[in-house]
Amino acid sequence: MLCSPLAAARPLQTAVAADSSFGGPEAALAFERTRAAGASRVRLTLSWAVVARRKPTNGVDPADPAYEWGRFDTEVRLALAHDLQPIVSIDNAPGWAEDRSAPLPFVPADPALRGPIRPDPDALARFARAASTRYGGSFSGLPRVRYWRVWNEPNLSSFLLPQLDGNRALSPDLYRRMLNESAAAIHSVHPDNVVVGGGLSPYATSTKLVQAVAPLRFMRQLLCMSRGSTPRPTCSKKVELDAWGVHPYTSGGPTRKAASRDDVSLGDLPAVRRLLDAAARAGHIVSRGPVRMWVTEFSWDTRPPDLNALVVPVKLHARWVSEALYQMWRSDVTLATWFQLRDDPYPTDFAQSGLYFRGGDSLTRDAPKPALAAFRFPFVAYRARGGVDVWGRTSAGRAAYVLVEENAGDGWRRLAKLRADRYGIFAGHIRALARVPLGARRPLPPRSTYRRAVLRDSPVSYWALDEQNGTTARDLAGVKEARYVGAKLGVPGALLGTPDRAVSLDGKNDAVSLGPIRSPATVEGWVKTETTRPVALFSNRDGASRYTYLGVTDPVHALAYDTGMGLRSAAWVTDGRWHYLVYTHDGISGRLYVDGRLDSSGTWPRVEGTAAASLGYDATLKTHLRGAVDEVALYDYPLTADQVRSHFLASGRGLGYADQFNIMGHGTYLRARIVGGPAASLPFSLARPHDRYVLPFGV
Repeated sequence: MLCSPLAAARPLQTAVAADSSFGGPEAALAFERTRAAGASRVRLTLSWAVVARRKPTNGVDPADPAYEWGRFDTEVRLALAHDLQPIVSIDNAPGWAEDRSAPLPFVPADPALRGPIRPDPDALARFARAASTRYGGSFSGLPRVRYWRVWNEPNLSSFLLPQLDGNRALSPDLYRRMLNESAAAIHSVHPDNVVVGGGLSPYATSTKLVQAVAPLRFMRQLLCMSRGSTPRPTCSKKVELDAWGVHPYTSGGPTRKAASRDDVSLGDLPAVRRLLDAAARAGHIVSRGPVRMWVTEFSWDTRPPDLNALVVPVKLHARWVSEALYQMWRSDVTLATWFQLRDDPYPTDFAQSGLYFRGGDSLTRDAPKPALAAFRFPFVAYRARGGVDVWGRTSAGRAAYVLVEENAGDGWRRLAKLRADRYGIFAGHIRALARVPLGARRPLPPRSTYRRAVLRDSPVSYWALDEQNGTTARDLAGVKEARYVGAKLGVPGALLGTPDRAVSLDGKNDAVSLGPIRSPATVEGWVKTETTRPVALFSNRDGASRYTYLGVTDPVHALAYDTGMGLRSAAWVTDGRWHYLVYTHDGISGRLYVDGRLDSSGTWPRVEGTAAASLGYDATLKTHLRGAVDEVALYDYPLTADQVRSHFLASGRGLGYADQFNIMGHGTYLRARIVGGPAASLPFSLARPHDRYVLPFGV
């Protein structure tokens, strides 16, 4: 059934790049989540300017009193405690180490974008020696660090000046001295330390704000090699390094090449590999072994939270993450580094490329993006040669047996069993896809099962919202009929395996008017939306923001808000699928449940009152829901966790969705699953989406 493996065994380790969370009060949780994402390494920034604000008397001595190592000791310890090998990136020169004796040919118009000016390579090497000694495994009980990167994006004026003088590139020659002297210092502490060079920005540019030398041009000058498919030596200068870093951001999908021939996107990685190999053969790279190619930074931003139409939609983003890792692996990249763990605040900051949606100041409020699952367990499948080529990497990056399965009916049918190598990599060709469903369809409860479960617990009002016409929504529990305002009736509802119907709202004027309602002790209902702004499932809030709101909030979370206190979910609920939301308050504590599980809770006294209530409209924010609502019930007592769970299960859903992020649409999907365990990749469609233009950095 399977051909031989598609390629020779080689690793693809993953890392997460520097994130402010690694140095904050929740650093332990940030490292824990990084490791849980399948990463084995983490890129940490060691700012020379911060550690050495004052010039040390003895720059190679890590105990020199001028050095302020501060919290970096803690970052290194925490990383290693979470089984993450740090890649320490030495960046940013202190003012005393800059050479400002000569005028700059280019000065950025914004001082905030001005990088260090001609850092002293000797002083940098002394600092590198001090740092690698401090974290050499025999200094003051501090642990060993093996991986050291010398500078971030040295081809970009935001990190190094000068870059260009007219058309002449200045930065490659400056960086060669910085890299060589630092590499020698780092290797003098431990010869098996790994020194990473490059980490180049992907695009050439020249504006009033920034200059950048194209990465392939920078490499050719640094390595003294010619242009072309078979590069040749142009001088005899050498560079000392063990790995070369690239930042191959793209303006499209995972196979897109850069528009300019000397820029580097994902599709250009083979050109980088050819140049490195040619330089190594020419003896221009001094290395302790074969030169590795690493991606030391890469990502796409997602929509949401970024609302720009040229940002990658969040579900397509998940597919692209798997495909990007595959493209890196097949281009001989052995380390792939994602930027970053969590989104920056939106819209004040630019990077919305995290593996987690930002839920507020605390990491505990963050919600995982689909990309997290794709990064942890990448899997791709492409039609080829009368069958399907598959590739993936197990979530632990270790040897295992893997089942490749095809969606069939309500289940998954086994297609093939593969063995992942010692790096967790598996690949093969499947000659034929399944043609029959897997077993019997799982029986689903009838619609009456859900409604009996709700009515059994005595709601004061229950609107099933299953009318096909008219303007009145019946109250199945009481006498409080509701009124449809411009809504579309009869759309498919939330209850599985039934003819259940729901109401669709247009986000402009539609709502379901309930009339005056006193603050309920429980609000329960179903909502389906992809909105990125705060909108209500239920609200009886007045213009002064008093009373009760249950709905969603930007960018992706559920929100219960009651008398000045809000509970924001960690779960993502604006993904275009049905979600079951329940808010309860017992007079002392509030609880927010999402899809049958307690998600958030807090303690506060609330002010109860009566005000006009609606489904899909909030009078405080004056916002309308664009999406659908179904099966809304109100209670004069707080439902228990068991009651919430039983109602959710009566809908025909389990407490964990098989397709967690609603990735699957029409057509054939494959997934990979570890034999003997629950770990599985996201479903991967055999229908290839068209490439599209996106902003490389989401800005």
